[in-house]
Amino acid sequence: MLLSVPNLSVVMHRRIISFDLDGTLINWDFAEALWFRGMSEEYAKRWGLDLREAMDEVKRRYDAVGMERLEWYDIEYWWKEFDLPGSWRELAERCRHVVGTYPEVHEVLGWLRERCDEMIVVTNGCRELSEIELEQSGIGRYVDRLFSVTSDFRTVKKDGSVYRRILAAIGASPDEVVHVGDNWIFDYLAPREAGIRAFFLDREGRSSGDGVVGDLREFANAVASELFRDGEDAAGAAFRRGEPAGE
Repeated sequence: MLLSVPNLSVVMHRRIISFDLDGTLINWDFAEALWFRGMSEEYAKRWGLDLREAMDEVKRRYDAVGMERLEWYDIEYWWKEFDLPGSWRELAERCRHVVGTYPEVHEVLGWLRERCDEMIVVTNGCRELSEIELEQSGIGRYVDRLFSVTSDFRTVKKDGSVYRRILAAIGASPDEVVHVGDNWIFDYLAPREAGIRAFFLDREGRSSGDGVVGDLREFANAVASELFRDGEDAAGAAFRRGEPAGE
């Protein structure tokens, strides 16, 4: 007797949410303290400059490299480039206490965690610093897997090829993943090039249109209907109305 074979495209369909990290989940306090204030203080001490001169020079050197090159995200590279003594890890540890999230992040991640199969982070930031952010902020408990594109793939997420590699790594098809992030190219155009549904997070409210959200609560509301397995539950309905969790 022949057994019927289930439709695997239905049975195996997963719900995976992919997040950018800095500017999406983690606010800019840590980056400012480490990359600008901290690095500039170290540079000023090393080269006998006042802090303002050092900050101007550090920023000039960063800008000369630009966000589409690996070196921009490589703190080891900059430590050597600036010829600084000691270890950048000591500076990172001094700055870790300022790591923080945006106000809605913990609530939204907790709510989505219960309703999707997997949550991943896809960042250009180097792995060691990203791990500090996940640990210090407490959001690591929601995340199944961290992809540091610059550390893991030695590239930046400027086109669809990176997202296709991530799909292969997690064994997912494009229609199983939704991505959100605050960079128009890295987090919206690039994943869409790979066939992934993407949302552009514009916390400053400068953009509008389909696929643009102002915060992660708005993002969660936008994708909520795709995440409910058996209809909308009471907690989900309350969340979508903007009521505090537990009411």
